[in-house]
Amino acid sequence: MGNVVDRCWTNSVNDSRCQNLEVKILGSATKYGGESLMGGDFFFGGLNFDQLGNLRGNERPYLGTKMFGGASRGNFLFFDPEDKLVEAQYIHGIMESISDEKWEYFDREIRETFALSNIKIYEDKESEYIIVNGARVNFSRDNFKLIVPRGGLKGYESH
Repeated sequence: MGNVVDRCWTNSVNDSRCQNLEVKILGSATKYGGESLMGGDFFFGGLNFDQLGNLRGNERPYLGTKMFGGASRGNFLFFDPEDKLVEAQYIHGIMESISDEKWEYFDREIRETFALSNIKIYEDKESEYIIVNGARVNFSRDNFKLIVPRGGLKGYESH
């Protein structure tokens, strides 16, 4: 539920012959993420609870300095409604638009993470939303960013 410290998922491999590597973190990573990563789907909420149990946003959705150094595959999805993810953090990655297929998958995973964290998704006639920092934040694809590795590691492009 909180943050992950140090080098998370360094040299992690997603083997297509078995279950997909799935990681869901309500908080963030605080160092490097996904160095030498070879697949998997990751969600970073960039959220925490204050002492009174109110949902708060972290300073940035990714608190680490770099991600994907030497990675060949994988998906990092960030909840970033205030556009605070810094491009320098993902110089080894690129931002991709979230396809309908990927959104269908991540939508289900995020809802499960929020439910396990006791975060209510409210609904009105116009949209769904959550309460972060005391304000309403739309729960929509537009408030998420998908970062994938740039790749370019010879011999790993098809894995």
